[in-house]
Amino acid sequence: MDVSDLVSLPFQWGSAIRGKRFFHPNGVFAEGVFERLAPAGQGLPTPSSDVVARVSKATGTPGALPDFIGLAFRVVPTPAGSPWDILLVTSGSGVLTRAVALRPAFSWSNQTLTSLMPLRYQGNNWWLRARTPADLNGSGLSLDSVRSRLEQGAIEIALDQARGAREFTPLGRLRLTGALDPERGGDISFDPVVNTASGVSLYP
Repeated sequence: MDVSDLVSLPFQWGSAIRGKRFFHPNGVFAEGVFERLAPAGQGLPTPSSDVVARVSKATGTPGALPDFIGLAFRVVPTPAGSPWDILLVTSGSGVLTRAVALRPAFSWSNQTLTSLMPLRYQGNNWWLRARTPADLNGSGLSLDSVRSRLEQGAIEIALDQARGAREFTPLGRLRLTGALDPERGGDISFDPVVNTASGVSLYP
């Protein structure tokens, strides 16, 4: 897989999730909330909001086998606003590795996911990073362990932002509170190209 393949992955995810899901074929849909921690007007315009999310394995390896972790979630800026879909995958978070270092995971705990592509907003490029908690234990990378954890309690994921090559700073907290029925979740089509906040776009 070369750099151009990596850069195009978020677009492929959108198409895959809309259709037959060649990428990220297996996942767990969940409901929850996003709580913004960054001051209003500082960085990306991600609001506090109810969310629907999907935790997935990128290539669909069976059982607990390693894979790339995918996290897609949707926020709605206002009751009358359009949805904003955000897609992240396990990768490095350094200045270079946040874009090109796609990284397989062997467990759900202490993982770093990024947007792989920057978001263009107010003339600047912004990156998003998610950090999974240290206590997401289970058998390897089994999706069943995610479902079981959601039955026991919420999963809290830290979300950070970085402008250009700067360091990441806290943006907010994503709290997944329960698994959704697969039939209901199957009606959700995450698309980070079509569904985006006003003034925000994937770059390039």
